[in-house]
Amino acid sequence: MIQTNCKEIDYLLTLLRSALTEQPLPPCEEVDYDRLLALAAKQQVYTMLLPTLVKSGVLSEKQQREWNNYRLSELQKMLTVDAERKAICAELDKLNIAYMFLKGLEIREYYPLVAMRQMSDNDILYDASRRDDLVKVMKKHGYYIGASGGISDDFYKKPFCTFEFHRTLFNPKEPFCPDFDPWQHAEPFGDGSARMVISREDNYLYALGHMYKHYACVDGCGIRFVCDLYLLSHSKDTLDWDYIESELERFGIREFHRTVQTLAAAVFEDGELTDEAKALLDFMFEGGVFGNHIVDMTGELEKYGSKAGYLLHRLFPSSEDMHAEYRTLNDKPYLLWFYYAYRLIDKYRHNRKYMQRDLNALKNTKKKHEDK
Repeated sequence: MIQTNCKEIDYLLTLLRSALTEQPLPPCEEVDYDRLLALAAKQQVYTMLLPTLVKSGVLSEKQQREWNNYRLSELQKMLTVDAERKAICAELDKLNIAYMFLKGLEIREYYPLVAMRQMSDNDILYDASRRDDLVKVMKKHGYYIGASGGISDDFYKKPFCTFEFHRTLFNPKEPFCPDFDPWQHAEPFGDGSARMVISREDNYLYALGHMYKHYACVDGCGIRFVCDLYLLSHSKDTLDWDYIESELERFGIREFHRTVQTLAAAVFEDGELTDEAKALLDFMFEGGVFGNHIVDMTGELEKYGSKAGYLLHRLFPSSEDMHAEYRTLNDKPYLLWFYYAYRLIDKYRHNRKYMQRDLNALKNTKKKHEDK
């Protein structure tokens, strides 16, 4: 059993091992179950842990009720989003728009129970040449286009449905952008569907590459990434490790992969926790499943030089970004300032909560930045 300086983290890792490998849960010293719940929620792993906790009988009636409320909320969300996705994919099939499930949509099939793998959104790679048709489908189903200037077209529908339709997998504007095309090894899903299925090896490569992107280029990553990669590498599928290793070498993340493997072995198989793996584990628990938003804001301040510079960029993105988000500008560039105004109103109307969250994070990061 891994020992850190936090009993709740140690027990969370022990619970993950028991839940995903079906090994008996060893006895442990008393922990703060409220803090454990907060950690599990932050890392988005509480649906993995609850069955094991209930079976062990360590939760009080009040604690079990709180954990179960989280589980029921996630279950409701999952059922709603599954129904939405089924309806949307049926239309993509009908219009013959090629698409491919990514990340959690594929990886959840490797868990002992599909419901164990929580998902904050639906990630789907699609044929970007059919973007106009996709937008029509999503608008028909009541979705709002939140962003499209990066590598994906992001659609939202209250209260909690989020679809990220990726045009490509990695952003050329970011430091980590491997040349990676999962279409070339994908196979048809069958039954007349336009869906393609990512190869097992490319699924593993993208899971690791996505983890590295969050670790090195965004704002961190959580322990769920390690759970995903462990299950992918220990499933009944036989992976072509020669191909995977050669691609990792080409991506430049082979050493990072070894550290992740070492950490996974320490968590799930009593392997030795090296200094590198321990540092990665500590980093994972500094933030949530996708890291710490304040770390990202610190990077933004360094990039734009000041709070005012960052705000100016957010209020008035580059002309290139505006053209990418609002395709009408490609034919009518003179409408740029109209769309700046439209964008502000639109974002305030639909994303007010996230705008306030970013402003709060920016304020706190500014103080931290100035204190250095």
